[in-house]
Amino acid sequence: MKLSEVIEQFLVDCKIRGLTEQAIGFYRKRLTLFARSLEEEEKVVEIEQIKIFHLRRFVQRLMETKAGANNPYMVTQEKTLSAFTVRGYVRSIKRLFGWCMEEDLLDTNPASRLVQPKAPEYIVPTFTPEHIEKMLASCDQSTPEGFRNYVLLLVFLDTGMRLSELCGLKLSDIDSQFRYVKVFGKGRKEREIGLHPEVGKLIWKYIHKYRKVADPDEQTLFTGRYGEPLKNRGVSNIIHNIKRECGFENMRVSPHVFRHTFAKYYLKRGGEIFKLSREMGHSTVQITELYLKDFHSGEARQEHSTYSPIGDLNLRGKKKPRRKKNKETDAE
Repeated sequence: MKLSEVIEQFLVDCKIRGLTEQAIGFYRKRLTLFARSLEEEEKVVEIEQIKIFHLRRFVQRLMETKAGANNPYMVTQEKTLSAFTVRGYVRSIKRLFGWCMEEDLLDTNPASRLVQPKAPEYIVPTFTPEHIEKMLASCDQSTPEGFRNYVLLLVFLDTGMRLSELCGLKLSDIDSQFRYVKVFGKGRKEREIGLHPEVGKLIWKYIHKYRKVADPDEQTLFTGRYGEPLKNRGVSNIIHNIKRECGFENMRVSPHVFRHTFAKYYLKRGGEIFKLSREMGHSTVQITELYLKDFHSGEARQEHSTYSPIGDLNLRGKKKPRRKKNKETDAE
């Protein structure tokens, strides 16, 4: 069987199983490059021909590839692909061959001993209140686009939702009282995320005063300049322009940083990590903890008195026990 044909069937099955277009695109991009590399560098086109050494050599080539070299829309950089990027390719390959074993297409799994390169511990720096205020101030709220951008930033900050989740929001996903929104996350799992009352009011105002639609039946919450549904790239461009206007050239500004910022401040203000995990759509609390590497002990201790168990004790109301007199001393 040709590797390219097996990949196409794998992607069809991904779609049938309900994976998002973003997830399918992730697999398609990496596995297509994988198949092309094996054909050009190893002269391997049949999946039965693939051995573990072919996979290891492919990973080695990735680790030596310049960042941006495989993307026609990016300028090739001097640095090589990050370990995180290479790990994404390894995950895709292992998932492909795992699927082949499930479908009885292979007798043995050549990727079973393929290891992921070790990635350095990476902390995503979060926004400070000053950063957030400057970005919000850059939005001209007197214009439809400016007000939309203002609300869009606040929704990211207030909910910590993913970029794809924000772009997928429909009018019907918003609670009638604007207290929460429903989102469809990874694996098309539905969950509810609360809205701060002020953000809820701003969403209501955006919908009734500033939201433009080219089609009266359009249900997408955030729309573009001409009333078309706002897509991932459009939101990314908006945030990039805000970053440039604020002079944050040397700072990472993205929906993912807003997500990390939401997690940090939710916990900093006394929120429970279990509830935070559910609102963020994580399968386990351990995943949520990865978002909190930027939350230092110095910040955690600031609200110590509020949450200490000592607060439940009435220490001032208890009298100190009297000191017992020494009979022998008294006798003297």
